[in-house]
Amino acid sequence: MSKAPHFPQQPVARQNDDGSLELECFLEANPQPDIKWFYENNELKQTDRFSFRLQNKGNDAFSAILQIKDLADSDAGAYRCAIVNPHGKGNANFNLKLTGFSSPTFVEKPQISSRDDGQVMVMEFRAKSILKPTFVWQKGDEIVAESDRIKIVTREEANQVYYAALEIKEPTKEKDAGQFVCTAKNESGKLTATFTVKFEVPQGAPTFTRKPQILQKTSDSGDPAIVFDIGFQADRNPEVIWLNPKGKKMKESSRIKFTSSPDGGANTFTASLELKNYKAKDSGTYTCNIKNDAGEANVELTLNIEGPLDDGDGDDSQA
Repeated sequence: MSKAPHFPQQPVARQNDDGSLELECFLEANPQPDIKWFYENNELKQTDRFSFRLQNKGNDAFSAILQIKDLADSDAGAYRCAIVNPHGKGNANFNLKLTGFSSPTFVEKPQISSRDDGQVMVMEFRAKSILKPTFVWQKGDEIVAESDRIKIVTREEANQVYYAALEIKEPTKEKDAGQFVCTAKNESGKLTATFTVKFEVPQGAPTFTRKPQILQKTSDSGDPAIVFDIGFQADRNPEVIWLNPKGKKMKESSRIKFTSSPDGGANTFTASLELKNYKAKDSGTYTCNIKNDAGEANVELTLNIEGPLDDGDGDDSQA
């Protein structure tokens, strides 16, 4: 039985798992109608991005589908499905609103790597952005700026892909542990790349077991003394080195004595530096360096002694 085209229900729009969008018109007609699709009153042609299909549902019912791939915000607007057969014609209209479809997307997920034998840490990712993006790096609430130690790399590659990286020379736990975030933003939306930087202590490497202390005592010889007291844990024959405020390795003398002894726990030790007849010129920041085959650890102790700086004696504490 002949039937002029008509639309028994409202057209629908849906997004597929692959990111494409489908506009579907439900229609009835006999014989099978011709179908054309229009965007802003311009007829659409089949391309890599736009494809059409007509499904015969039986009983003179059909489904006309327009599929749009690689969707962008610029695809928003008025679409029309025009159907015609010898008995009549009809139109179904869509007003497509799109926001956020041109936001940057990951091409390569964020990753942390190192180069130059671990001297440079690299946080990097690749993103596709149809619109030109900006990249901002943050650590916590602070914006990361370039410096002698830090380099920010942004590079446009082929097919609207951008490479973004943050390079840190000689990274340290004190300065660089924590969460870094890079926000890639364009007029459509934004993409957030998150990096968590951890500094794992190798098995058996030195670690400090308690807060270091600076104590005043009387030495075995009866002289007043300052004692720097350190507790640590380490495998494989740890070596303890003390550095004076000038950064030079200290040596034992009549005023300076080192001790290192087991602490009673598993691979735990106490290390101390005794400084006799201390003077104001001994003030400053001392460093205890503990090293073994698995790694090393450093702790700083700051000594403040009031009094005249020059008392005429030799400077053997700085040996």
